[in-house]
Amino acid sequence: MFDWKKFVNKMETFSESNEPNSNMLHIALAFDDNYAMPAGVTITSVIKNNSSSCFCFHLLVDNVSLENIAKFKELVNQQVTIKIYYLNDNFEINPNTLVLGYLSAVSCVRFILPALLYSQTKKFLYIDSDILCLKPISELYNTDISNYVAAVISDDKPMQNKIKQLYDIDSERYFNSGVLLINSEKWMQDDLTNKCIEKVNDGNIYHFADQDVLNILLENKTLLLPIKYNTKIHITFPCNEEKAIAPYTVLLHYVTGYKPWYQTFNSQLFQSYHALSPWNNTPRPLALKKSWLRNYAKHCFKEKQFSLSIKFYYLYLLRKLV
Repeated sequence: MFDWKKFVNKMETFSESNEPNSNMLHIALAFDDNYAMPAGVTITSVIKNNSSSCFCFHLLVDNVSLENIAKFKELVNQQVTIKIYYLNDNFEINPNTLVLGYLSAVSCVRFILPALLYSQTKKFLYIDSDILCLKPISELYNTDISNYVAAVISDDKPMQNKIKQLYDIDSERYFNSGVLLINSEKWMQDDLTNKCIEKVNDGNIYHFADQDVLNILLENKTLLLPIKYNTKIHITFPCNEEKAIAPYTVLLHYVTGYKPWYQTFNSQLFQSYHALSPWNNTPRPLALKKSWLRNYAKHCFKEKQFSLSIKFYYLYLLRKLV
């Protein structure tokens, strides 16, 4: 049996609810301080689009600031319970397998969650912190997974074609790990937390880290769900891609390193939920890379937004000089 207490220093519960634990929808996220604000916006979007549901959000956090912890507490009400688990320095992942620049060891922390939550719920929904909820999720949560370790959503064809060249698995069932409805009982029976941690640290390079490891170990143990539960979007600076989102989309996933919380992306969807969140007075970060500032300045110039163009080109020059 995996001992999660080796990796978690303490746990705090914040609740005003009298709702039995069994009546709650259990949602889990894992993130560090860089993703705290986006995670808060993700949670806000879930709450706002599921007013008839009661939630327990389980947050496995790594070095998140006291200021951000305080903002998560602001989300608590009679329908929303927040549980925070503080990760310690004992959790280690082979850094050589984190070949994508925007991935960190925290991306693999989801391996711990079923062991952490097993005593509290036999089923929970894991979602990444770069996801927005646009519609109710009760149908997703109530999916019968009694015969599966998890319910998952297939990745797109280009990704599956890449995987076909990398691993000896059924690439057509390769799934994106950003949304996972997990049967924690079956997960624990198969000792999957230990197996995941051992595999990701076995010396091989897993190009998509946690996602590849999960696909290898969960082969033939998953139920495939419709794409509406993990609709992936690749944004550019104007974020016009948001206008083409299918109306049935439940969970919208901003994949790749381009994220809507940076000021260089005009994501109307993210900004709307950011404004509803406890982070509404927290400025969104400028950009992950200084080249984004330059490129966004060029975009604004083409759109005849000259004041914005000057602002971001000036910010680009400042970063270039540092």
